[in-house]
Amino acid sequence: MINTASLIGFLLTAGILLVIPGPTILTVVAYGLRVGRKAIWASTAGVVLGDLTAVTLCLTGLGALLAVSPAAYDAIKWAGVAYLVYVAVQTWRESNRVVAAKPGSDPTAPEIADSIALSKVFQQTFIVTALNPKGIVFFLAFIPQFVDRSLAYWPQVTVYGVLFVVMGGANALAYAYSSGRLSSLFTQPNALKWLKRVSAGFLLSAALITALHHAPNP
Repeated sequence: MINTASLIGFLLTAGILLVIPGPTILTVVAYGLRVGRKAIWASTAGVVLGDLTAVTLCLTGLGALLAVSPAAYDAIKWAGVAYLVYVAVQTWRESNRVVAAKPGSDPTAPEIADSIALSKVFQQTFIVTALNPKGIVFFLAFIPQFVDRSLAYWPQVTVYGVLFVVMGGANALAYAYSSGRLSSLFTQPNALKWLKRVSAGFLLSAALITALHHAPNP
């Protein structure tokens, strides 16, 4: 069903590309720092569903539309940028509430910890991943390179798409776990304040990376 050499090449190439942090991974790290280890599975699930959505949209034709329509590409891109900036601003505001919250109280008390719901972590990581037009166009250009024309097309692209989603999920899980562990080291209010501000910085960086990416030439 799939050429072995093509499969190995796909796995190696995808692995290298996934390790390089992009907007999705920066968002995952931001939530790991902001919420801690309890956000690991929620953010990973959001990335998996977002990637699955992007792959599906790509294979059903939206990727081709974005590849030839700069207007459609930019509309989705700027929606994603606006959302990332909004979340970054909210995170920065939360950092100000942390320093104002009962100095001298138990640093592990609920009012010091980030109270964001895990459902919101899932929702926000999903939106950021799914609203990344670069990802959809990437799938459109990347996956077909490993398709063996002597074999059936759809079984191959389906397997490649599923493999990419699984690898992307594992990569997000590793980043989420690492950032969540780092977050657990910061318990004092002043440390939490700056941790949240660093988180906001990661989100703004993700927005900047997304904003600077141009639509591909039709």
